[in-house]
Amino acid sequence: MSTTSTVVYDGGHALLVDPAWTAEELEAIADELAARNLKVELGWATHAHHDHLLWHPRFGPAPRWATSRAADVAAEHLNQLRAALEPTLPAGLRSLAGAVQAYDGARLPWRGTVAEVVAHQAHAPGHGALWLPGPGVLLAGDMLSEQEIPLCAETGIEAYRDGLDQLAPYVARARVLIPGHGTPALASTPDSPIARLSADRAYLDALAAPATAGDPRLGDAPDWLLAEHEANVAAARDAQA
Repeated sequence: MSTTSTVVYDGGHALLVDPAWTAEELEAIADELAARNLKVELGWATHAHHDHLLWHPRFGPAPRWATSRAADVAAEHLNQLRAALEPTLPAGLRSLAGAVQAYDGARLPWRGTVAEVVAHQAHAPGHGALWLPGPGVLLAGDMLSEQEIPLCAETGIEAYRDGLDQLAPYVARARVLIPGHGTPALASTPDSPIARLSADRAYLDALAAPATAGDPRLGDAPDWLLAEHEANVAAARDAQA
């Protein structure tokens, strides 16, 4: 698995979003922060999946937040998400996973660039993307990936479609889109933020006629992603029954 970790910094202040994934990688993030003389002022988890709820003691005592719904889900499933981390993290780091507090403000209260919370229910309950209007960057969490199809099993296809609609105004303005899995999308390129949005909408539309679907992300997809696609197809078929 590859999960994107993002550091937003302004002066010596840092906003740390979804730090991941192995103990060595978390250490490397801490090393990079120290090398740049950055102090973590705030941590943000985009949603309550185990690979987005990690932390390291060297990041310091900064508050760690998620939307209230995501924080509730993390608390409800804390034992399960920590158990899922046993293959990759030692016990000391697993004990820090998932310890996020609820935040439902429109903007994150830190001393750096404006970071607006864009909350929706696609992919996971209380998914909280971040929009940075100054640099024009959208931190999309587990959405709008060039590697992964929409993963709808947890909250449903219509919730996913609604989430894309909520993200659309920010996608239209984004110079850079950073997904939780995959590579950044740059405006005015073939793989632009708008192209990512169009691809996900086209995928959802094609679920109604899966025989005609030909999403390139399924071309040489791993078995787990193919299984997610089949689950999406089944859910779309059930919705039409």
